[in-house]
Amino acid sequence: MPSTTVQVPVLMSPTQKRRLARKAKQAHLTMGELLRQGGERFSPIEDPAILDHMAKQVIRSTAKTILAIDKTLAMVAESERRMTRKPAKGRD
Repeated sequence: MPSTTVQVPVLMSPTQKRRLARKAKQAHLTMGELLRQGGERFSPIEDPAILDHMAKQVIRSTAKTILAIDKTLAMVAESERRMTRKPAKGRD
């Protein structure tokens, strides 16, 4: 850490402070170091194309799942129809 530092007040709820203090203690860090490390790791998604690609993947996956469910439901319905048919004469 540089020898010159500046103070940055951070407002948070008492619940957030307790939660972060607990995390800092578990990680054997000070609250300040926990916040610095978390801030350094944070990287907002700046490329909307990534989100668009992810959304398209979800849509494709969902469509495949719906088709599989529809196919399974059709098979179940056919199976139920076969089970409810009366046996042909001469068969038990």
